[in-house]
Amino acid sequence: MLNVRLAILDDRPAVLRLVRGLLIELGGNPAPADALYDVFDALVSGGDAGFVVIAEEGSGAKAVCTASFLQALRTAGKYAVFQEMYVEAESRSSGVGRAVIDFALEHAVASGCQVVELGTPSSGQRQIEFYERAEFANVGARLRWTTRDNRYR
Repeated sequence: MLNVRLAILDDRPAVLRLVRGLLIELGGNPAPADALYDVFDALVSGGDAGFVVIAEEGSGAKAVCTASFLQALRTAGKYAVFQEMYVEAESRSSGVGRAVIDFALEHAVASGCQVVELGTPSSGQRQIEFYERAEFANVGARLRWTTRDNRYR
């Protein structure tokens, strides 16, 4: 049975494993897990940083969605950015991803957000179609700038 819920501190190893899987799949260079502890802890603290949604089924965690809260004039206040959304390969096309997105959207709205944004890989047509089915509008590319010495691009 699928269980979708907000992550807690005890979920740190599972969430970081899933996020690492996402970053490796995207060809990135994941930071060491211990470098992510403070960020994870802030996201699951229930404060203004954001939140983490985890989906468990059977033997463990199958999917994750992390969200950060931001403020902007264009949104007239608080909005959310879904930062890392990942479903393990063997659980894709099973409804797990949609359950995670629906839960995350409901929690973002309950937290006072009227806008949620996210990005996809430049080769992410499958992901774009998934998000469009969840009623996201394709509003263009997401671009990134980092310092030259940022090894976690």
